[in-house]
Amino acid sequence: MAMDATSLLANPRHPVNRAMSIIKFAVLAVSVAAAIPTARNLYFSWKNGVPFNQVDHRLAQADLLEKNFHCKISYRSLAMTGAERIDVGTCEKTRDISIRISGNGQTNYEWIAFDRLPKPRSKSESVSLMNLIVSRAFADEAPQSQKPFDVAQDASVLCQAKSGDNIIRVVQSGGQCTRETVSIFRGTVEKSEGVPCNTACPIR
Repeated sequence: MAMDATSLLANPRHPVNRAMSIIKFAVLAVSVAAAIPTARNLYFSWKNGVPFNQVDHRLAQADLLEKNFHCKISYRSLAMTGAERIDVGTCEKTRDISIRISGNGQTNYEWIAFDRLPKPRSKSESVSLMNLIVSRAFADEAPQSQKPFDVAQDASVLCQAKSGDNIIRVVQSGGQCTRETVSIFRGTVEKSEGVPCNTACPIR
């Protein structure tokens, strides 16, 4: 009888063996599924030169940029005493907030999803919320010795188009236009050059 039981258990079709095979497969599937996000993040980190711990944030930012691609945003520009400048605008359709940060020869774009913000109960609270976001952004960046920021010239996106992993956009500010090449994943302006405003659009 002992030999018969051993023989039965050695049979892959035995219910016990089939159950163990299913459990092993399920454990393997869970392990592989858990490893996929890590492998994806490692790939994006290597490909785009972004620290591994920032990949999730940059992917979320890329999704917001894609979501708001068709918005022609007009920015409210705020300039500090130094060379740094922050432009803030919203997409009328999604109400997501775009922040354009310039300084030291570099420009970065950051997005804040509207549905992640605490909802104001009135229009006045909505304005106060925007002012709070802007003032906090400056407070985090500005040295204590600097004077309060002043209102600068506004900026507007005249046109934009996708080109591979980048977005090409023409931004007008103070009667001058700049053609920017923005990395969708990093949110950084990889290339910037002045262009004539009357012939810069459409982008070819």
